[in-house]
Amino acid sequence: MNIFFIGSTSKFATMVISNLEKNNRVYKFGRSNLDYENYNQMKEEFSKYPDPDIVIFNIRCLGTTINYNRSLVDSELLEISKNFYSSFFTKLHIFDICKNASNFVFITSSITKWTHDPELGFNFIMYRQLRASEQQIMKSIASEGKLSYGLCPGGMDEDPEGHEGYAKNLANIILEQDKELNGTVSLVNQYYE
Repeated sequence: MNIFFIGSTSKFATMVISNLEKNNRVYKFGRSNLDYENYNQMKEEFSKYPDPDIVIFNIRCLGTTINYNRSLVDSELLEISKNFYSSFFTKLHIFDICKNASNFVFITSSITKWTHDPELGFNFIMYRQLRASEQQIMKSIASEGKLSYGLCPGGMDEDPEGHEGYAKNLANIILEQDKELNGTVSLVNQYYE
């Protein structure tokens, strides 16, 4: 299979890629070869490679550490929103360019499902809004008959020695193309024991 891995330079991404590369061709993309704000440039770059079977989104969200603060003025909020939604539109553009792929995987967060989180106040509301929007992209892709889902390596930060296991499990889930995940977000550490 041909796999496009977008956001490929982090240590965790390289571990996932090493597991995917065993029997597949993985093409790595990121800010070094893609201009996320330039649809035509991305389309031209992707055209250099065979059509993908799987597209994996591992694009880091800019500004995810910015918390909503009631003292922020409108211009500051608009700048934060611009950073968040550039990531949102980038994913829509990449889907449009690669829409012939059969499988779209988002390495994401399950934060919008958390009901027990003490931080459910306004602190991370903008981050949760972006993640909820991303989940709607997944559901929209799924409505077009494509396999689309999100995988959250949540809990990995509490298990620094286990990153390799998380990477292997994430790669296994992607390669198995589990149709039960279609349109949903699942925690990697709950999916595989």
